[in-house]
Amino acid sequence: MGRAAWIFLSTYFLFEYIVIRETITPYSILKQPMSDLGVTACGNDTYVLATYEICSPYHPLMNITFTLIGVAIFVGAILLQPLLPKLRRIRIATVLFAIYGISFAISGIIPADISFTAHTISALPGMVVQIPALFFIAQSIKFTMPKFYKWTLFILIVNSSTIVLLCLQAFITSLPGGLLQRILYGSIFVWMIVTAIVLQMRINK
Repeated sequence: MGRAAWIFLSTYFLFEYIVIRETITPYSILKQPMSDLGVTACGNDTYVLATYEICSPYHPLMNITFTLIGVAIFVGAILLQPLLPKLRRIRIATVLFAIYGISFAISGIIPADISFTAHTISALPGMVVQIPALFFIAQSIKFTMPKFYKWTLFILIVNSSTIVLLCLQAFITSLPGGLLQRILYGSIFVWMIVTAIVLQMRINK
């Protein structure tokens, strides 16, 4: 069940593509945040930072996707913990990934135009808790799963670098914020999908 939950994350990319295809106003994956696809109203100034026009008729699908993906992350984190080394660091990482899942799910329950403050505050943990979670897991499997350790370290570096670039957006406005946000979340989704497959392969041995 836990492995299936994390493999389910691969569907996010399909659903986002479907929603983007149906937007009435032009949508830029390079510049616009993922949250714009879940905005329930059409027009300019739909929320505080959106001075541009947004119209996403498939916003219900996008918000359901945000919520289900968050639930899948939460369920996978809890159920996959027993398959990893029984260490305190793994338990901490599990809690952090559970928070990550809850954070992502809430972004679908409270779209940005309904309550920008609640949407933003609930999303913030999901932008940082994965960093220590990956670090703790990497340290826990360094000698028992060396290849997977390197893979986790790679994703950790990618994710950390992306956060730095997102922060620099305030000073370098030409940075592609939409793309960076997708790398931030997408790299974790890919890591979780690969993790589920790796753990399944270890069980099958």
